[in-house]
Amino acid sequence: MARPRKPTALKALEGTLRADRMVPNEMMPALLESVPSAPEYLNDRAKAEWYSVCSDLLDLGMLHRVDLALLSMYCQEVDNYLTANERLQSEGFTITFEKSDGSEYSMPSPWVSIKNKSLDNALKIASQFGFTPSARTRISTNPSKSRDPFEDMLNMDKDE
Repeated sequence: MARPRKPTALKALEGTLRADRMVPNEMMPALLESVPSAPEYLNDRAKAEWYSVCSDLLDLGMLHRVDLALLSMYCQEVDNYLTANERLQSEGFTITFEKSDGSEYSMPSPWVSIKNKSLDNALKIASQFGFTPSARTRISTNPSKSRDPFEDMLNMDKDE
């Protein structure tokens, strides 16, 4: 199976962009200038994840409108994982049933499967955005100069 092609923006961030290897008509979606409101269908914990990842992507110049649906799916999967983990902590990893003859048998809680699937889904989406440690090793960015509010106030006087 062939490796997926890297987007031009990612090559630029990594410092590996070369004109002779650019895709001629690559889709270049517009960057968003601010973090959009979280989708209504996300609960509070998923919304917190939304604002966190969107803020980071905005700071990196990687927040695009076309990615928002996928980002909301990521946030939902993170919440599903955390919910399943909470249920496992409170209910345990196994469920015990009593048979009609009085004997018992145990089986894994369905929350184990839900937790594992949510983690798998979140990791797959996370790697698309560089949210995992291994994905970040493939991305090199130009660190933005952190702004000092005091320095901004001093420079305001010079502009006037």
